[in-house]
Amino acid sequence: MKAQTLSDLQKASADLQNLISAFKPEQFNSVPFEGSWTAGQVADHILKSYSGVLEVIIDQAGPTERKPDEKIEAIKDLFLNFDTRMSSPDFVLPAAPPHSQQTLLQEVNDLLAKMTAAIASQDLSATYNAFELPGFGKFTRLEWVYFLVYHLQRHNHQLNKIYQKIN
Repeated sequence: MKAQTLSDLQKASADLQNLISAFKPEQFNSVPFEGSWTAGQVADHILKSYSGVLEVIIDQAGPTERKPDEKIEAIKDLFLNFDTRMSSPDFVLPAAPPHSQQTLLQEVNDLLAKMTAAIASQDLSATYNAFELPGFGKFTRLEWVYFLVYHLQRHNHQLNKIYQKIN
């Protein structure tokens, strides 16, 4: 379970790094179309979420009274439905541009290393009780990792669309 989970996270993180790197520096903070975030803002938002999930994974968790992966498919269905528009909670809204590509790439590396260590050392079947996601309830650590994986995939898709629009 941990090996597959880690592999899925590493792939989504590598895709993010490749997408961030694909932009020319002058494109990274350009608004591609009205109402859109810049690539830098998308990356900043992703990293705020990544950091938040890391905090959840290393925080205290309790026993789970259900299958630890029970909600993963619902999380996937939500995030990978690209026809659905979503709003971000205030605490993960991106800062105003400009954003440094190099700084954000380094943050991806740092967070992936910390998350890798956390996945290796934590019981992923435990339930994190200090926060509930509206409509979903409490997640296990495993479900939080997949929340991150599918969130990365969703925004990688968005970054790819921004890149195509700018180029």
